[in-house]
Amino acid sequence: MPVRPLGEAIFSALEPMAHKYPEVLFGVQAQCFRKLKTHHLAFWNCDDGFEQDMRDGVSVNPFPALMDAAAFDEVIYSERFISPDQVKRSEFYERVLSRQNKCDRLRGIILHRKGTDGAVIAATMPERFVGQEDDELCAILEFIKPSFQSAFALGLELEQRRFECDDHLFWLERIPSAAFVLDHGLHVALANQRGEAVLRKGERLFVDRSVSLLSKCRSHRAHIERSVHMARAIQMPQIPCVLQSEERASMIFAAVPLETLMVTQSYLDCFLSEFQPVLCILIDPADLPVADVQMLQSYLSISPREAELVQCLVSGLSMRETADKMQISYNTARNHLARITEKVGFVS
Repeated sequence: MPVRPLGEAIFSALEPMAHKYPEVLFGVQAQCFRKLKTHHLAFWNCDDGFEQDMRDGVSVNPFPALMDAAAFDEVIYSERFISPDQVKRSEFYERVLSRQNKCDRLRGIILHRKGTDGAVIAATMPERFVGQEDDELCAILEFIKPSFQSAFALGLELEQRRFECDDHLFWLERIPSAAFVLDHGLHVALANQRGEAVLRKGERLFVDRSVSLLSKCRSHRAHIERSVHMARAIQMPQIPCVLQSEERASMIFAAVPLETLMVTQSYLDCFLSEFQPVLCILIDPADLPVADVQMLQSYLSISPREAELVQCLVSGLSMRETADKMQISYNTARNHLARITEKVGFVS
C-alpha cells in the first residue's frame, strides 16, 4: 500500500468531520494574518470556485485578524471578537460567505504561528448551525487540537531535517570542487572532503563558532551572502560570482537552491523560508588537479618548457607570475605562449 504524504495524511482526518457536518465549511489556510496574504488554501463542503472567491476577497476578510489576536492553545470562537451581525454587514460576507450557506461564525485551531504568518484549521458555520451540533463540533475541535498542532510541528521538523542524511554526502563527494550545504542562513550543515579541507585551512573561507560560512575579505562575504539569499528568495540557481584576490588566483562561488529538487507541502512553504538548503560550490584554481608536464607535452605536441608554461597558467598564475616561477623574462613567456597557440591551432 503506498504511503500517503505527511500533509495529506494529517488533513485527511478532517474528511469524516466534513461528511458528518455537510453544512459547515471546513478549511486549512496558511497566510500572513496582518498583510492578508494567502499562501495556501484547501476546503471541504464548498462549491466550485469558492477557493478563488476566498483569494479574491482576502483583502476584506475579517477573520484572519482573529487568528493573530487569539491564544494559541485555545479554540477560536469568532463571536467573541466580532458578532455574526457585524460579519453579515461586511463586504466579505456579501462577496464570499453569503454564497456558501450564509456562514457567519467561525471556529478555529491555530496549528502554527511564526511572526505574522500562521496556519489554521477553520470551521465556518451558517446561522442555523446552533445548539447541540455546535457544542459537539466545538468539543471535537478541542479534542483534536493538540494532535493536529503536534503533527504540524512534526511536519516542519521533518522538512527541515529531510536533507540531513548520509545519502547527501554520497552525491556531495561526487562534486569535483569544494562543496557545502547551507541549511539556514550561512550555517554549514554538510561539506564534502574538499570543502572540509578548505575550511580547515581557513585561508579563503572558514567557519565561526556557530559553524557559519565566513570570509576574511568583506567583499567576498557580501558576494556570498547575496548569492545565497537570492538562491533562496527566487528558488533559482545564481550566476557564479568571482571572488577576486590580488594575492592569489580568484575563486568562483556558485549557489544552487536544493528545494528545486524537492517537493515540499505547500502549506509549509511560508514557514520554511529560512531553512531552505542551498548547495554552494567553490572553485579554486589552486585546488584543481593539473596535468603533469609530460602529459601536456604529449597531448599538445609542445616542448617541455612550453608545457611547463601551460601548467602554470592552468593552475591560475598570471603571465608575469608564470615568468617569475620559470625564471624567464616576461617577453620570453609571451613568445612561448605565441608558439603554443600556433602549434595547437588557436588564434589567441
